[in-house]
Parts: sequence; structure tokens; C-alpha cells
Amino acid sequence: MRFRFAVTSFCLGMILLHLAVFWLARQQALDGLPDFRIFYTAGLMLRRGQGHDLYNDDLQLKTQREFVKLPASEIRPLPYNHPPFEAILYVPFTYLPYLAAYSLWILLNLFAVGMSIYVMRPWLPALVREFSWFLFLAPLAFFPVAYALMQGQDSIMLMALYCLAYIAFRRRQDVQAGVFLGLGLFKFHLVLPFAFVLLLRRRWRAIAGMTISAACELAISCALVGWRELLYYPHYAWLVNRTSSWSIIPRNMANLRGLFTGWTESVAQRSALELLLLGVSLCLLFWASQYWHPGDFRSSDGWNAGFSIVLIATFLVGYHGYNQDLSMVLLPTLLVLDRLAADPARRGDMGLRVITGVLFFSPVYLVLTFHYEHQNLFSLVLLAFIGCLAARSRAQSDTVSQENVSVASGG
Repeated sequence: MRFRFAVTSFCLGMILLHLAVFWLARQQALDGLPDFRIFYTAGLMLRRGQGHDLYNDDLQLKTQREFVKLPASEIRPLPYNHPPFEAILYVPFTYLPYLAAYSLWILLNLFAVGMSIYVMRPWLPALVREFSWFLFLAPLAFFPVAYALMQGQDSIMLMALYCLAYIAFRRRQDVQAGVFLGLGLFKFHLVLPFAFVLLLRRRWRAIAGMTISAACELAISCALVGWRELLYYPHYAWLVNRTSSWSIIPRNMANLRGLFTGWTESVAQRSALELLLLGVSLCLLFWASQYWHPGDFRSSDGWNAGFSIVLIATFLVGYHGYNQDLSMVLLPTLLVLDRLAADPARRGDMGLRVITGVLFFSPVYLVLTFHYEHQNLFSLVLLAFIGCLAARSRAQSDTVSQENVSVASGG
């Protein structure tokens, strides 16, 4: 009873801290500065028939000056660097004033969070049985989700799609899982590494599902912006990553890119380090793929551990990832917490207990991001997370092997 009270108090404390942060940053929201402005800008441009110039920086800046409440000379352009097809989602919001659209987007994201937790309940039986209330407090107590809400980002949509893909995989519906993953290609850098693991595991039906979604998104993108702008998009996204020094900050990315390149401002030095980064990223994905066997459902705990390792590795090798993008890590965190709740007396899980505590301890994010400006150090926590999951997975495999040997010997 005391433990439940402590967990409830902790979650409520983190939620209150998030509300305090939002209150302190409220003027930025009122001025139209959160990340939602890039989506509102793209929606406005499509609505006005400017899709063929969607990736024109000057036109984006001109559009943002219409609703950002700062002197024109003080507005720095925040580029819309997402694929064209996503922009159509925001056209309906442009019929509202910016602040009303931003508020509505937050409400829709809250609904997406609630629905994600609701559909995941059958797959988190121990948490539902022991801490049912925690499931609905946890997302709001998880700083990346709260930060995504504050920024008006689309990261929560990706988290929801990963939840749906997880459920489809567990139901042996690989095509549906692939379709859900394909719908998440608006953040392709956080989906394609997962698809690479699916290729390594030869999950062709899932790849087919992703291909269906990708083909539809390609057709929509072409219809919205035309072939010329669509073909220009990869160059534009790369250019933003290389030249936008104030909006692309590797030292505040909790991934391998941040860990490798977040210590220098020199583009030349970063380019050299990125060759090493590519090799390490591929090695990490190959390593992670060894722990997940999508078609082997004999051990639910082992399957969840493997899926979690691959999902966290996907974030780590993603080329672009800030605090809000860590929302996707909520899914493996809940899977781990469910396992811990099912067997609270289990020994050898102290590392996972500590890491999940750190993941929910919001001051760590705030200090690393806003005080030290080195959120890239948080990648070490994620590496420790998958390391602990891998160690537990190996231990379980050894136990199963020993049991099989004992059964065979007894026979």
C-alpha cells in the first residue's frame, strides 16, 4: 500500500513539474513559437495552393510572420522539414487562429495518448491488475510525452502507431503491423531502422504492409507538391540538418548522433565522425536484431524484451531525435514495468528498476537539456537500458536451454 502511494505521489509530482514548465513557457506558446508552427505553416501553404513551393525557406518565413507575435526582424525561420504528405493533416487546423489550432492539436494528442494506453491494456496485464491507475498517469509523468504536448509536435502520433504495430505483431498480423509502421514514415528516420531489422528477420509480410503505406504516401505527396518539389525534399531535409545551426542541435539529441557529434561545432569534424557513426549504427541494429524473433511467441517476456531492444535501438540510430521523439520509448518502458510488476521479488532486475526510474525522473531531462545543454548524455541511459534487457534475455535463454537439457536427460 505504501509503495502504491509512493508511486502515485511520484507520478503526480512529475505531472505538476511539467505543468510548472508549461506555465513558465506559456508566453512562448502565446507568441506562436512552439514547434507546432511548422505544421501550421505547411497547412497554410497547402491551403493557399503553394504546395509547389512548400520547401521554400523565404515563403515559410513569410508565412510564419503572419501569426508569430514577435517583430518581423526577431523571427527566425523554423523549417518544415517533414515529408509532404504529412502537411495535409494540418490544413483543417488553418481554418482556426493559430492559438486555437495549437490548443486543439494538444487535445487531439491527449486523446491519442489515452487511446494508446487503452488499446495496450490487454498486453500489460500485471500493470492493469496491480496499478491500473498508473497506466493513465504514466504518459503524463513521462517528460518526453509532456514535452511533445507542449511543443505541439507529432511524436505522440508515432508512439501511437508503434503501439498499434506492437499489437498487430503480437496477433500475428504482420501486414497490418507493416501498414501502421508505414504510416509513421512522417518521421522516417525513426521507422526505417526498425524496417531494416524486419528485413534482417525476413518479415516479408510486414515489409509488404510498409510498402503499401509508403506507396500511398508517395502518391499523396506528389499530388500535393508535384514531382519537382518531391524530388527536392531529400536534399532540403539534408540541407536543413547541415546548415540550420540553431534548430538542429546534435548536442541535445539523446541518440548516437548526439553522442558522437554533439561535442564539436565544426561541420568538417562532424562529417568525419559520421562515418564512424554509420558503422556503429549498423552494428547496433545487427546486434539488436539477434534478440528479437518476431515469429517466436513461446515466451511473451522474451518477445517483449526483443521488441523493446529493437525499438530503443531504432531511436538511438535515428539521425534526428529530441526529447519529444523519446515518446516512443514509453512503450518499451511500460513493457518492462509490466514484467517487473508481475514478479516484484525477482532478483537481477535492479538495473532495469533504476533505469526506468531515471526515465521517469523529469529533472534529469531538464538539467541535461536546458542547464548543461547536453541531452546527448541521455543516450548512455538508453544504451544501459538495452544492455540490461539483453542481459536478462540471455539469462532467460540459458535457463530455458538448461530446462530442455534436463527434460531430455530425464527422458
